[in-house]
Amino acid sequence: MKSFIVAMLLAASAAGCVREPEGPPEVPLLPGGYRLRLDSNRVDPGQFVTEETPDGIRVTTGPGGIVWRPPDTVSVGDFRAEATFTLMGAPVAYREGYGVFVGGRNLDGPSPRYLYLMVRATGEYMVKRRVGQATETIVDWQPHASVLPVAEDGDTPTNVLAIEAVDGETLFLVNGTVAFRMPIEEAEPFGVAGLRVNHRLDLIVGRWTLGPPSPEAPTASVP
Repeated sequence: MKSFIVAMLLAASAAGCVREPEGPPEVPLLPGGYRLRLDSNRVDPGQFVTEETPDGIRVTTGPGGIVWRPPDTVSVGDFRAEATFTLMGAPVAYREGYGVFVGGRNLDGPSPRYLYLMVRATGEYMVKRRVGQATETIVDWQPHASVLPVAEDGDTPTNVLAIEAVDGETLFLVNGTVAFRMPIEEAEPFGVAGLRVNHRLDLIVGRWTLGPPSPEAPTASVP
């Protein structure tokens, strides 16, 4: 588990706003077989710092990107991809996001595709899809009662984010509450799952799981 999280965080630390790579992207192979794709191939993947803490792996990011392991792939059936994030040192109203993705395809090629859920310190969430050089906004940044924000300097909110495919729907959950849902045929969630982290963030990723849906029914959606 530690090697998995370390690798993810190394990748996550290379996160940020989506920019299209110019030319063939580099896809470094990280420890444990994990891969990193930066949003730009013109940034230095070494622009991050990671350290082990009692609560997980702490990462201070530079550029933005995604991290994944090819075996973490779901091709059919119900599943849940979930990660726990603790945001450190972010000021009030900081607008860079972090989260999980599913439906990853061609992640090391010229036309990557994935669907992702992110939250940010403002107490907002969003859902987007990336297809090649374009990003499709499914839910633009909007407030949600389940997102723990940075309400005042010094806050270190912990948010558990999950994307779950179950009973013909794709659920986007924040701290166990459904923030958004869409039919599986529209979401197309099958593929590789992993993490996405934007640039200039300080996070502790304490847990990552990919497996069957939670046996407990999620909390009803709260606006």
